[in-house]
Amino acid sequence: MKYKDIVATSEQEKANVFAEFFHSEIYAAPNNTLPFHDQVSKQVNIIKHRMRTVSDIKWKKITPEEVKWHIKQLRNSATGPDNIHNRCLKNYTSQLIDHLTLLFNSIVDVGYIPSMWKKANIILLLKPNKDKHQPSSYRPISLLSCLGKLLERIIKQRLLLELNRRNILPQHQAGFRPKKSTMYNIVRIERYIKSQLHHPIKRRHAAAIFFDIKAAFDSVWHEGLIYKFNDLRLPTYIIKYIISFLENRTATVELDNTLSRLFTLSSGTPHGSPLSPLLYIIYTSDSMNGIPPHTEHGLFADDTALWTSSHQLTNLNDRLQQSINEFEKWCKAWKLKLQPIKTELVHFSIHPRKKYKNPVQVKVENITIQPATSTRYLGMIMDNRLSWRTHLKQVETRIAARLSLLRFLNRAAIEPNHNIMINLYKSLIRTVIIYGYPVLLSADNKIWNRIQIIQNKALRLVLGLPHYTSVDYIHRIANIPRIKDYAVNLLERATSTAASNNEMIYHRSLQDILQASRTQQ
Repeated sequence: MKYKDIVATSEQEKANVFAEFFHSEIYAAPNNTLPFHDQVSKQVNIIKHRMRTVSDIKWKKITPEEVKWHIKQLRNSATGPDNIHNRCLKNYTSQLIDHLTLLFNSIVDVGYIPSMWKKANIILLLKPNKDKHQPSSYRPISLLSCLGKLLERIIKQRLLLELNRRNILPQHQAGFRPKKSTMYNIVRIERYIKSQLHHPIKRRHAAAIFFDIKAAFDSVWHEGLIYKFNDLRLPTYIIKYIISFLENRTATVELDNTLSRLFTLSSGTPHGSPLSPLLYIIYTSDSMNGIPPHTEHGLFADDTALWTSSHQLTNLNDRLQQSINEFEKWCKAWKLKLQPIKTELVHFSIHPRKKYKNPVQVKVENITIQPATSTRYLGMIMDNRLSWRTHLKQVETRIAARLSLLRFLNRAAIEPNHNIMINLYKSLIRTVIIYGYPVLLSADNKIWNRIQIIQNKALRLVLGLPHYTSVDYIHRIANIPRIKDYAVNLLERATSTAASNNEMIYHRSLQDILQASRTQQ
């Protein structure tokens, strides 16, 4: 393991190298570089002093029923430093529930979280295709106290209810929110671009930029987050809890049963905490406020995209650059850093191969970004014609190994159970090929013919039938609809759900796709 001038060989040395890397480069407190930062710091000191001196806060106490309900939702996840497992909590008695309720209410009343609940054991996952000898090649996962996370779930639920009641969260932030998914913004951008490329009066150019924010969750400025909680006038008891939640967090790196030295986490929200995604969403809730009305945006946690259109390429460039500059300004104010190298630009056109005199190109952090022919966005590969052919190629590559696994399982069993094999197909193959079905339904029939071939091949394989078996027969035996029929059925349900959730923009988009797909049939 190598870091700076240090070469670590023993497990203890390696663990300490990781600790030094995370402490100094990932979780270090970001410096104040603008006068605004000093203003926020001063204001937060006043807020903290006020929270320490305030008493007799009126708030709705946590109830035993609330504790019991959240315990029932727990999974059997790994334990934190206190070694209390969720299985212990699930085997609760009424006496334990009463004690936990009293404990949680006392913690919230006082605004003090036990230090053990703010300590993390960090385990490491090597990122794909990265050098295993570099500490930056690993993704940290925090193992936290299960008891602490139980209280965090309760606070998160209450906080989310308050945010929804007051309509604070951005409309187009779809990450980690009930009744929203990745499809929300995928459908929005696809509908927008297609409407511009096939404009009834004059076809327009469209462009989208997909940002990469460096260590987004780990870079949350603690003082900035507290400032925003206060600015949003969230309940005082929640602000007190969040201040304690962020203060004096510590961690050790666990490497092959060896623990590193203890170090502090001066920035970021802890991985593995139920609260972290919501805190990040609140932190970035005003990130699009400065974006001009001619540019659309989509957010899914830290995945941020901007898109716009124009008749002229120069105007398209200017519009997108103006919006990028506003987002850059916001990032600088709130101490988040964009990564231009990982940021991607796509110019959508009905003539994607045409060489333009003034091609679309923009600058991010003073680095020029050239347009790519395709990019991955929320699990879908969007090409510059929105044909979805590149996406389908990637899907075919991805499922090849899964088909081989099904073939092996079918041959290994003396008498394979067809019901089990069909269920394996549904979970391992169909979920992959059907992902993104709303926008795939707007693709031409050649795409669906290829997807149907994948299903045909998989069904013959799980049923142990030869390759010449008729398509109608394998679907009748498996009791599975044709893949496009299945997608249309899913779309009908999604359209109905969007209407019942009062997501009218999303509902109209899905309805347009549904009507078009029925016309094709």
